[in-house]
Amino acid sequence: MKIYPYDIQDGGYAEAVKKIGVSECGAAIMKDRFAISTFLVTDISTPAANVVKQQLLSLGGEAAVPAHAIDCSKPKSSFFFSLRRDLCGVLAKRLRLQYWKLPQVAEFIEKFNRLRAPWFSFSFEGIDTTRPNLMGIINVTPDSFSDGGSYASVDDVLKRVAWMAGNGVDIVDVGGESTRPGAAFVDAETEIGRTVPVIRAIAENFPKLTISIDTRKSEVASQAAKAGAKIINDVSGLRYDPKMPDLCCDLDLPVIIGHTPGDADDLHGKCEYRDVAMEVADFLNESKELLLSKGYDEKKIIVDPGFGFGKNTEHNLELLNHFEMLFACTSPVAVGVSRKRFIGAVTGRENISERVAGTLAVNMIALEKGAAVIRVHDVAEAADCLKIFNALKELKC
Repeated sequence: MKIYPYDIQDGGYAEAVKKIGVSECGAAIMKDRFAISTFLVTDISTPAANVVKQQLLSLGGEAAVPAHAIDCSKPKSSFFFSLRRDLCGVLAKRLRLQYWKLPQVAEFIEKFNRLRAPWFSFSFEGIDTTRPNLMGIINVTPDSFSDGGSYASVDDVLKRVAWMAGNGVDIVDVGGESTRPGAAFVDAETEIGRTVPVIRAIAENFPKLTISIDTRKSEVASQAAKAGAKIINDVSGLRYDPKMPDLCCDLDLPVIIGHTPGDADDLHGKCEYRDVAMEVADFLNESKELLLSKGYDEKKIIVDPGFGFGKNTEHNLELLNHFEMLFACTSPVAVGVSRKRFIGAVTGRENISERVAGTLAVNMIALEKGAAVIRVHDVAEAADCLKIFNALKELKC
């Protein structure tokens, strides 16, 4: 006899059990029985926490509740619970019959397991949701931290985009204002003058590429959309320009909602968190709910945790470590870590151009954790990273 540890990945159970002679019927029955779902519920009634604990024990799951839940000495509790994925629906049905906020817990469990990461229900023509997408960065700025001043003319941009297209880029992200720490403010007119001619030229010369506009300003987004941009990428989470949410609804284009904790004048102004992953998820959910309240289609929302924006090295690593908490938004997650300062801090690479390997390592971890889009400067290297990732996923499934 020999015994081996064996991790069955999502979708990989069927091939695994077939190798040992399990029938097609048996494989279908075993679907999700080897997969465990874990959730954290915060600030709920303590009696409700005890109800969930008892329901989970009856289903073979488990919940970690605080000591004060035993005698209900405190009115509120937070708790973790885990359950076999195929039994989550049973738990949800039971919780819907309970009081307090347990029906809301049930609703989230059902939605999360019905949609599932990494793309959830996202849908837009031109975006392939069967695999992660590669977003290439084009900064038409004189002062961006990595490539500022590199693309001084439309011809320079088109040459770069042609190279990106040849190396597998899916989305080209055009930005006309640097968001690095200490960058000078750029007015809308200047930003439009930098980005719109470039977007128009890319749209005319590369009609199969999807173009996104990296801006916080509704006026810039509006003009960029007219020129051919198909995605609005707002690093401020729609909070810088009060007109941006309404514009997004009017344009009806996909939106990337980014997290920046600072104010309008300083996107990097805050580096204080009690729980960075939880607070980022809450911020993104609030911005998302604002759009939904205006009638925006949830299927066109992507969220971005804003690595490097108002976060120190420890915060960025903690956010990556608990990346799964971002799925509280039940929206696909875009990741932009390319050559950022925290990678230099961890690797000791002060030279920005030497942070490619560190960037690839972070991107691969993010992909394994469910990232749907990776935003990069180094397209060819990132494309190779994606090829390896996709090959492994195809092998597992």
